[in-house]
Amino acid sequence: MSQLSDFELDIQTKLLRATFLKNMAVFQQHMPEVFNFYQNYAPSRVKLTFDHNGDINMISAGALVYPEKAKENSYKQAEAFYNDPKLFSYQLRRDEKTDFEHANVLERIYQRREQDVKTSSFNLLKHEKQIDLLTMIGVGLGFHIERLFQLVNIRFFYLFEPDPDCFYCAMHCIDFGPLVDHCYRQNGAFTIRLGGNANQYVNGLNEMLTQHGFFNVARFYNYRHYHSEMTDDTFKTIYELAYRLSSGWGFFEDEIISIIHTIENAKQRFPYILDKSLFVNQLKDKPVFIIGNGPSLDDTIDFVKNNADNAIIFSCGTALKPILDAGIMPDFHIEMERTAALYDWVDSVGHKDKLKEINIIALNTVYTKILKLFKKAYLLAKPKDGGMDFLYAYIDAGKYPPVKACNPTVTNAATAAAVYLGFKTMYLFGVDYGYIDEEHHHSKSSIYYQKGSIGAKDKMQGDMRVEGNFVDEVFTTQHFDNSRASLEILLESNPQVTCYNCSNGAKIQLTKPLKYQDISPLDKIEAKDKTLSMLLAHAFSFADLKHLNLDSLFKSKLEVLKKTINVLVDMTQVELNSRQQLAQIFTEQYKLIRNFKRNKDTLIIYRFLSGTLNYFQSNIMSNAYMYQDKTQQIAFMHDALTIFNQHLLWLYNELVESYQNPSKH
Repeated sequence: MSQLSDFELDIQTKLLRATFLKNMAVFQQHMPEVFNFYQNYAPSRVKLTFDHNGDINMISAGALVYPEKAKENSYKQAEAFYNDPKLFSYQLRRDEKTDFEHANVLERIYQRREQDVKTSSFNLLKHEKQIDLLTMIGVGLGFHIERLFQLVNIRFFYLFEPDPDCFYCAMHCIDFGPLVDHCYRQNGAFTIRLGGNANQYVNGLNEMLTQHGFFNVARFYNYRHYHSEMTDDTFKTIYELAYRLSSGWGFFEDEIISIIHTIENAKQRFPYILDKSLFVNQLKDKPVFIIGNGPSLDDTIDFVKNNADNAIIFSCGTALKPILDAGIMPDFHIEMERTAALYDWVDSVGHKDKLKEINIIALNTVYTKILKLFKKAYLLAKPKDGGMDFLYAYIDAGKYPPVKACNPTVTNAATAAAVYLGFKTMYLFGVDYGYIDEEHHHSKSSIYYQKGSIGAKDKMQGDMRVEGNFVDEVFTTQHFDNSRASLEILLESNPQVTCYNCSNGAKIQLTKPLKYQDISPLDKIEAKDKTLSMLLAHAFSFADLKHLNLDSLFKSKLEVLKKTINVLVDMTQVELNSRQQLAQIFTEQYKLIRNFKRNKDTLIIYRFLSGTLNYFQSNIMSNAYMYQDKTQQIAFMHDALTIFNQHLLWLYNELVESYQNPSKH
């Protein structure tokens, strides 16, 4: 054991203080929010100390955080991670059959890699000495960070420390300046998130990827320094939610469909929803029934029928057939899928005479021919959509607001429509976002159980289990889980809305579980049809679109798009010598496209290219990681880039030939 003398203690204390001040200067320059947070900071629970060996340590609740030798043991932990790293590996979900060239070309890149390498099990860190993205949970005294930067080349570093006291201590122990500079020299970033919970950690990571490129998710390493309830929960959450960071980006062909349908729907003069401040909903305090096609609809459909006059009924997608078969006439039908193939699903519902008595509310992307099956069509502006980005260059987004949280499923479009129309109380029926029995995945009365029908499906495989609304847990899919999360975002953003979950499916945060038998008696809504007609007349408008020549305006965007694609292709016309060089090229491509997001006149260029860029960059990078042989790897990267560049040029020609013609998909 060794104790520090007073002189040694004084020297060590001054050195610690000097390190802290150096770090404060670094953060003042690069991360002013961190600098401001710690400018007058005083730790309350975790503090620096010197232990019985005279080594720097931390003390919390009267006990040492590190049993001994904090620096030495932190170095050993970093070295153990280097020898056996924990990482998330991106893998593209492959469709067996698709009409989209997007998926077919991604499959070609996958098959090109399989010609050389079918499996990969080597330690990439030791092979490359490179980490494109490292996320870290827990800073401790920071010595493990210092050691990792010595062992490998790190481009993007993202640190989450739930306890600000700990980071305050670390600021006295290691010099962050060289680490920050290293990331910036690599055209990367050094990000620190202090405090918060597991979800905020994931959201922060998403923000970083949004800024710097989602291809970095192809291999991201996750390091947990210490165990606590918060860090353990965060470590678990990142692996459960990683798929949300690596999907749902959209793609060029999808936006072609959006442009075609948006322009055609404008030619039909279908009106768009207005901002809530511009109309009055006289039925805002009346209950809304959101009817999804989940399996629990079978148990509640009689209740819905018995209260059809006492609530405003929103029918969602394939729920239309079961409720029409049951003799229920919805007040609104909702659709949100953009492909023309949806027409066959709606057409298979039958009841064509009844459809002509029902108003449809749909996203701007929905196929015009579907909308014309109904009485009248009313449109919701989909956010982050090529068609709406095009229109917003000429109409006011404040007057015609993008309807947030309207996807990925039709129940999201319905709940968002209800909220944006000003309704304050919603009841969810058949909005299950999961199922107890994999063979009972939708309402038994729906098209999914009609033998030989377009949607026949005996069994639906769940991706995971989640907490249930009325039962312990239910099966769900990533798609349903994303839908549930989207509804939670909608409710969090609109605290004035009360939402009762009467569905026997997944638990939905911010809803109130309520079995239909426990719903208080509802009063009849007087003059419901007349009042709803007035609401539609005042809440939707086409006034600012009627004088626009959209075909002519869109032609002006094509020249900019063509030039941008040529620049993207030119960026790859170099002699590649490493995967790291490819990562730099992808970063520059991503920055180029992201710049188009800043101006409403060029936002549509960003929308056309960003999703496709994310998918192809991530797919190419993920496959490139699997090579140990550098010669083979470089040959693969050249071939993959050639395939991608050919696809970009094909997409441009497809858009030019298609945007004034009926949708192919």
